[in-house]
Amino acid sequence: MLEFKFIETSKGKIHAVVGGEGNALILVHGFGDSNSWQTWVKNVDALSMIARVYAVELLGYGQSDKLEEALDAEEHAKVVVELMDVEKIQRASFIGLSWGGQVVQHIAESFPERVEKIVLADSLFDSSEEGLAHLAKIQAPTLIVWDEDDQLIPAQWAHILAMAIRDSHLVIFTREQRDPEMVSHNGHWAQMTHSLWFNKTVTGFLTGD
Repeated sequence: MLEFKFIETSKGKIHAVVGGEGNALILVHGFGDSNSWQTWVKNVDALSMIARVYAVELLGYGQSDKLEEALDAEEHAKVVVELMDVEKIQRASFIGLSWGGQVVQHIAESFPERVEKIVLADSLFDSSEEGLAHLAKIQAPTLIVWDEDDQLIPAQWAHILAMAIRDSHLVIFTREQRDPEMVSHNGHWAQMTHSLWFNKTVTGFLTGD
C-alpha cells in the first residue's frame, strides 16, 4: 500500500510517495517538467518489497512546493538530508536518475554517514578534473546502471563514472533486455525502458543477493 504525504522542510513542502517496510530507500528523479514520483511508477512496487521507499518530488516538481529560484543539485541534496531528519531516517540508500544522480552524488560525498548504498541510473556527473576528484571521495558501495542506447548521455560515459567511483559496479542494459512495449522509446530512462532488469539488478544489489 502506497502512502501519499507531504514532508515539511525549511525550503518548502516535499511531496513523496512512500511504501514498504525496512531500511529507507530514497528515489531522486531527474531534471525537467516530465519528472515526478511517477518517474518510478514501474519500480516502486518492486522496490517496496525490500525497503521503505520514498519516491520524492524535489522542490519545484510535481506536487511539491514551487520556488522563486530553482535550487542546484548540491542545494537539493541538503534538502533531501533535511527530509531524512524530519522522517527520523538516520541512514538510507539512494537511487538517482540522470540529474538526480548528481544530487545523490552530493549526498554521498558530503554526508557519508547518512548513506548505505547508492544506485546511479543514466547519471549526469561532472567530468572535469575537479569533478572526478570529488567522485573519488564517495565511499558508499555504488551500482551504476545504463541503457546502451542512451541518446542523452552515451554509455561510454558510464565507464568513466565507474572508474571515478572506486567501490562501484557497472551494468549496461542491452536492447534485448528492454521491456517489450519500450522498444522504440528514448534510452535515457533505464528504470522505465528496462524495468524488469532494473528492478532485478537493483534489488539484488541492495539486498546483497
